[in-house]
Amino acid sequence: MKQKVALVLGSGGARGLAHIGVIEELEARGYEISSVAGTSMGAMIGGFYAAGVLEPFAKRMCSLTTRDLWHYMDLTISSRGFVKGDRIFKIIHEEFTHDVNIEKLRIPFTAVATDLVSHELEVFDKGSLFTAVRASISVPDVFTPVELDKKRLVDGGVISPIPIPYVKRRNDDILVVVNLSGDDRGYESHSKKTPRKFGHEARKKEEEKHTLHQKLAQFFTFQMPGIKFDYLETIGETFELMQREIAALTIQNHQPDIVINIPFQLATPWEFDRSAEIRATGREIAISALDAWEEKRLIKSAG
Repeated sequence: MKQKVALVLGSGGARGLAHIGVIEELEARGYEISSVAGTSMGAMIGGFYAAGVLEPFAKRMCSLTTRDLWHYMDLTISSRGFVKGDRIFKIIHEEFTHDVNIEKLRIPFTAVATDLVSHELEVFDKGSLFTAVRASISVPDVFTPVELDKKRLVDGGVISPIPIPYVKRRNDDILVVVNLSGDDRGYESHSKKTPRKFGHEARKKEEEKHTLHQKLAQFFTFQMPGIKFDYLETIGETFELMQREIAALTIQNHQPDIVINIPFQLATPWEFDRSAEIRATGREIAISALDAWEEKRLIKSAG
């Protein structure tokens, strides 16, 4: 009989692509994911897995370029967020979620978002999958919030970056948590450990990133004259610091069977053009964590 897994997927922007690698390794070892809960990118990955569309989503993400990212960023001058997200969310709806309700998914799924009106967590375990994902990934000050039934919903990571209490449990399952806010002081980021290349493709990619940065800088200067810092980076670092502390406390309080820690140093929340690398790294880290747990369980059973 397959070992059942209640899987909890944390928030962390682009690092959420590591969730795909973790899921691939769990399935490769014969584990049965019997339920899933997620926040932000964890909600998107978990929802797409439960809907049976994770592989086409992974394929699309792993082909993303910096130019694609710029195309999808429909900027808007608004006090509620500078990306409307219409282009991104149109793709999510038309290609992945469609009009499916959570109750119709093949396994129990839960997503969480934060209500800025009530200051409480909004839990989605029924109703529109698209609405649940759209609300859960709406990073404050980046994506415009979801207005729903007098609620103003943003990223669930504001309150619950790892929604352990909301995953549906069974008596025979184990609790596996993927924490995208792990800390590995010895981890070297991609940019530091990879030597700079000067080939045509590498130069083209660097030029695209520089152009994207310039356009964003121009946008913020127009919206907020005098701004001299990297707005996206500041938002990301602030949000991540908050999530890191909450995530650590949540894990400590719930004691999962397996915690798969993805270093926050792996990538910034916006590096979706590195999706293939992040996905592969997620699987590598999952291999180490699962090997350690399985060995420990084997020793315990033998004793």
